[in-house]
Amino acid sequence: MADAHLAKIPLAQAFQEKTRVPKVYGAAGVAGVGLLLVFLNIGAALLVNLTGFGYAAFASMQAIETRGQQDDAQWLTYWVVFGMFNVLEYFAGFVVYWFPFYYLAKLGFLVWLMMPGTRGAERLYYSGIKPLVLHVRSTRRSTPVTESAPVTESAPESAPVTDTVPAPAPAQDTTSAEPNAKKDEPKSE
Repeated sequence: MADAHLAKIPLAQAFQEKTRVPKVYGAAGVAGVGLLLVFLNIGAALLVNLTGFGYAAFASMQAIETRGQQDDAQWLTYWVVFGMFNVLEYFAGFVVYWFPFYYLAKLGFLVWLMMPGTRGAERLYYSGIKPLVLHVRSTRRSTPVTESAPVTESAPESAPVTDTVPAPAPAQDTTSAEPNAKKDEPKSE
């Protein structure tokens, strides 16, 4: 099965032709060296983020080219979870220094999110993120509107809501001696 997937990758095919080593062994060797570097914390942040971004970007591009929507939903869900995880990681960056094998755990977590067999991103989205977003939405809608807050959601359907400020009324010319004289017309002598 892995050989069939690797057959679609030109670099793996070229590796096998040049070295006469099966492409599965080459992929296992690259994965093993990468895992060892992550374990030893040598460039671990870069390797884990490249894994989390690189493979997902490749799979997302393939999903875009297919006609079905199931793989599109899987990868869109992955990107939502991946983005939220990165934001949380940014604000909780101090945890990295206290957790000994953080990048190894993060790598395992990202692989779990990506795997089509586990569909971890979809599980996490539907069990955690979606209920949280729905709760925040319902809380926001039930909050009373104060005088300083703009009223946009409770405007009637017939009245369009715009962000533009109406233009001020033109100022009247009080310097003219004749009340009906127009400023643009030249005075005849």
